[in-house]
Amino acid sequence: MTAADISGFAAAGLGTVFIWPQVIRVYARKSVEGVSGAAQLISLAGTMMWLAYGFVIDSVPMVAANANIEIALIAIAAMMVRKGAMSIWKPIVIVVASVAYCIVVGKIAPTLVGLTGVIIGTPSILPQVWRAIHSERLYGVSASTNLLLVSMGCAWGIHGYLIDDPVVAYPNLVLIPSASYIAWRAWQSHRMPNLHSVL
Repeated sequence: MTAADISGFAAAGLGTVFIWPQVIRVYARKSVEGVSGAAQLISLAGTMMWLAYGFVIDSVPMVAANANIEIALIAIAAMMVRKGAMSIWKPIVIVVASVAYCIVVGKIAPTLVGLTGVIIGTPSILPQVWRAIHSERLYGVSASTNLLLVSMGCAWGIHGYLIDDPVVAYPNLVLIPSASYIAWRAWQSHRMPNLHSVL
């Protein structure tokens, strides 16, 4: 087993678990307060592209991690719809359009699917950063998810470097500092007394 294999499996393992504290938080607290709908929708599309790119480059870790993330994002979007924070048609349109794009473009120019994943997926965390900057109320945002996301970003960055694939490596230069900031702001919000409302 090579260092690339180890980093890939570490990244996939972290990719399998990082999102679930967020899912658990929104369902256990019955709150999506502070969760950015735009970030969720962009992530639904970007993750679908990464999933398809994983198939293109025949990366089992990438496929496993991104399939898991997509399922979790759908669960979060479902709670946002339930709480009235997102219209039901938005996640449906995003998922259907993303699947159609991956199927059509994947047959014509498979690498373009990965490039699209970078273009869409890399900035997907930025609406949540914006929300974290401008809101004290981040009760629905999981600090644990964002700390795990930092670890996952480090692992994918190393893996991308080791397999000499900038499409896998470079997005983590945005992800790591962004998730670090969100984790810090969420942690601060959770410590504030009498701030939390159930949305």
